[in-house]
Amino acid sequence: MNASLWLFLYLSFAVLPKENEQFHYGTSSPEARAEYLKGWEQILDRGEWTLAEASFRKAVDLDSSFLLAWSQVGRISKNPEERALIFQQLSGKKSQVTGWEKKLLEVYLYSLELIDSKDRGLPITREQISEFYTLSKSNFSAFLNLHPSEDYIYSEYIEVIHGIYGPEAALDTLQKQITKGKNLNPFLISYTAQMQAELKDFKGTLETIENLKKNLDSAELPIVPFTYAYYNFEKKEYLTAGQFLDQTLALDPNHILAQRMNRRVQDILIGH
Repeated sequence: MNASLWLFLYLSFAVLPKENEQFHYGTSSPEARAEYLKGWEQILDRGEWTLAEASFRKAVDLDSSFLLAWSQVGRISKNPEERALIFQQLSGKKSQVTGWEKKLLEVYLYSLELIDSKDRGLPITREQISEFYTLSKSNFSAFLNLHPSEDYIYSEYIEVIHGIYGPEAALDTLQKQITKGKNLNPFLISYTAQMQAELKDFKGTLETIENLKKNLDSAELPIVPFTYAYYNFEKKEYLTAGQFLDQTLALDPNHILAQRMNRRVQDILIGH
């Protein structure tokens, strides 16, 4: 083998990214990273917000410099003062990080700012929402081109696609993943059911919920009644939706999405 061919092969294999290589998320601690990813599994795949918060907090206990984990603590915290302090500290440290860690942190900081504004009753403009979605789509899609196996980033990406383009586009994007042979995690199965419900494909929604339950180690997880609640809400069966939301909140009182939907249901029922 001549020298030029050897150099070409060496550079090719040295430079190309490993698709299945796990991203470090900005921590050198395997234990902290494991807790961080467990938090995402709990909040997305299981709907266990309380356990997820504990996992994110354990991640920062294991590595106090783990900025992305701190951003999740801020997003899930129920303490406005703590949230504001975390936002302030992360904003000051953003310039200290680079690469994909910085790109993800930019999205989470913007999200944290919007969450804080919503909880404080401050106005959120359409321009802010548009900027957040544009930033999220750009950073998440670029990240996933390099790390396509990072399912929890992909789960957030699908939410962004839904926010920008609507349920049909989100379903189309998910279908492309299935066509490629990718298995959907429980969150994405639940999200498929939610998009089907928005599109009034109620038969398909129920079939997808059955598939969701088959992919869980227990049907007694908050993600199941929450998905049923979404289905009934889209059918305008608000009393039944409320009952499923009660089940969700009985399993996890800190399920923020269930809390928000429950407020919408109660407002509608009072209006009736």
